[in-house]
Amino acid sequence: MGIQGLLPALKSITTSTNVKEYSGMRVAVDTYSWLHKAAFSCSKDICDGRATASFLNYCMHRVNLLRHHGIKPLLVFDGGSLPMKAEQEEKRSRAREEHLKLARECEASGNHAAAYDHYQKAVDITPEVAHQLILVLRRENVEYIVSPYEADAQMAFLALRGVVDAVITEDSDLVAYGCPKILFKMDKNGQGFELQYADLVKNRDLNLTSFTKRMMLEMCILSGCDYLPSLQGMGVKRAHNLIRRFRSYEKVIRHLKFSGVMIPKSYEEGFRKALLTFCHHLVYDPTQDELVHLTELPADCSEEVEFLGPYPFKSLCILHSELNSDKQSFPEVSCSRLSEASYIRKLMLHFRYTRLCIVPYANHRVLTSLLSRHSLYAKIESQLQNKKNKSVSTYLRRGMC
Repeated sequence: MGIQGLLPALKSITTSTNVKEYSGMRVAVDTYSWLHKAAFSCSKDICDGRATASFLNYCMHRVNLLRHHGIKPLLVFDGGSLPMKAEQEEKRSRAREEHLKLARECEASGNHAAAYDHYQKAVDITPEVAHQLILVLRRENVEYIVSPYEADAQMAFLALRGVVDAVITEDSDLVAYGCPKILFKMDKNGQGFELQYADLVKNRDLNLTSFTKRMMLEMCILSGCDYLPSLQGMGVKRAHNLIRRFRSYEKVIRHLKFSGVMIPKSYEEGFRKALLTFCHHLVYDPTQDELVHLTELPADCSEEVEFLGPYPFKSLCILHSELNSDKQSFPEVSCSRLSEASYIRKLMLHFRYTRLCIVPYANHRVLTSLLSRHSLYAKIESQLQNKKNKSVSTYLRRGMC
C-alpha cells in the first residue's frame, strides 16, 4: 500500500528519467511490484492454477533492459509474513477471496469484462509463483535476495549501506525508510520518475526544510501505513502540519486528545511499534551473511520485540529445491559452540540464501512430510541427535525457526 498521498505531495522534486542514466550502477529491484504488475495480463491463469510464462517474460524483459544499459540488477523478494502486517494481510486476503468469488459469478453469467477486472484484483503472488522466477534468475545468473520479511526494509538497508546505488519500486515506503535514490513507476522502456531523499528540503507542496529524518518517518506513519491505519480524517497534509508544529508524535497525540479527537486505546502503542518496525526491521546483510536489524536496537531496549519478526522465522517453512540435493553443500557449524536454537538458525539461513528458497507455510504436518523426503533432512537430524537428541520437527513445532 505504501504511504497514501505521499508521492503526489512530493511531485515538485520528482524528475523524469530513464534507467540508461544508471549505467554502471548496481540497482535493487522490488520484485513483487513487478510480479503484481505482470500478473494483470494472466490473472485468470494464476487464479485457476494454470501454468503460464507471461509473468516471467514481463520480469525478464525488464531485467534484460537493465543489463542492456550496463546496470547490474539485484532482485529483492519479500520473505516471511511480518507480525506487524498481520491485520493488513488478513484484510487483503479477504478482499482477494471476495473478488475471486465475484469473478466466478461474473464469468458464469457471461460478463467477461467484469470477470477480468475481478480476477486482476483477486490474484495473489504466492511463494510458488516467486519461486518460478527465482529458477529463471539462477539460470540467467541474475543476483537476487529473499528478504527475511519485507523487501522494502531489505532494499533500504542495501541502499543505505552502499551495497546498491538506487532502488526501483512502486512503493512510497522507501521514502519513509530514508532510501537515498528511488526510481518509481519504471515502464517497459525504462522510463520512470526519480526521487532523491536529499531533495526533500526543496519540496514545494509540503515544506520539509526543518524536518529531521525521524520527523519525516513519524509524518509518514501518522498519515497511515501498512503497520498502522491512519486516524479518521488524517492524511499526509494534516500529518505534515501536525508534525511540523509539534515536532514529535507523542506531542501530536496529546494535542489531538486535548482537542477532543477520539484516539483508539491501542493507537499510541501501535504507533510506537510501527516506529520500531521501520527503524529496526530484520534484514539480511549479504556482506556478513547474517541477519541483522536495519539499525541496531537501543541498548536499553529490554522489551519483547517479536512484532519485528521472530529471528529468523516463526512461521513454518517449506524447503523448495530444483537442484540435485546430493550435490548441495552443507554448512560446517561447530555444534559445541552454538545453542540448539542458534544451530537451527544457521541451517535455515544457509538454506534460504544459498541453494534453497524458504517460503512460509501454515501446515506443520505437510511441512514435516516434505522435510522427511528431503535428502538433507537426515543430515540435519543426525547433527541434532549428536547434540541433545532434538529433532528438526521439534524446533519447527516450537516456532524456533
